[in-house]
Amino acid sequence: MARGKFIILEGGEGSGKTTIVELLKKEFPEVVYTQDPGGTSLGEKIRNLLMSDETKEIDTRSELLIFLASRAELVAEVIKPALESGKSVISNRFGLSSIAYQVYGRQTPELLELFRSVSEHILNGCQPDACILLDVTPEIGIARVRARTGEQTRFDKETLDFHARVREGFKKHIHEFGTPFVIDSDKPLEEVWTKVLGTVKSFL
Repeated sequence: MARGKFIILEGGEGSGKTTIVELLKKEFPEVVYTQDPGGTSLGEKIRNLLMSDETKEIDTRSELLIFLASRAELVAEVIKPALESGKSVISNRFGLSSIAYQVYGRQTPELLELFRSVSEHILNGCQPDACILLDVTPEIGIARVRARTGEQTRFDKETLDFHARVREGFKKHIHEFGTPFVIDSDKPLEEVWTKVLGTVKSFL
């Protein structure tokens, strides 16, 4: 049986990832959808912890390793079994976010080697086939986040300089996560969706 395709959707806060994923679910209901962190019982607990102010003072090394632990569980429980059964997988965030947020956002370039070393062990052959980056200007993305109803995560509350560094990390390392596609997410949703749809159709 042919291995399924693995596509990751990346982008900064307010880039529209979650909205786009919901549209993709309607268009491609046969695909397995997940999010990182999350996607498993343990992963969802880790996600809730990492997104809350409870961990706002966490050491960056610990933060990175906890994200990686959640990813290891996600690969083992969801992604690898799905791909091996011939199903395609679309994940809302994956490894590129760790580089963008924990290495670039936190200004800890020395952790890139740790990320790559651990990732080599936990991915178990599940390298993404394509990475779609919804590239949003930090000012626009954060303005969108603040216009939402509901509580903001601790990452939403970071400075514009932090989000600018995150954006730099995304753009510098996207090529490491399969075929790269960069889509201008400052544009209206309809335009962004049309481009994402075309890109996903070309892989599935």
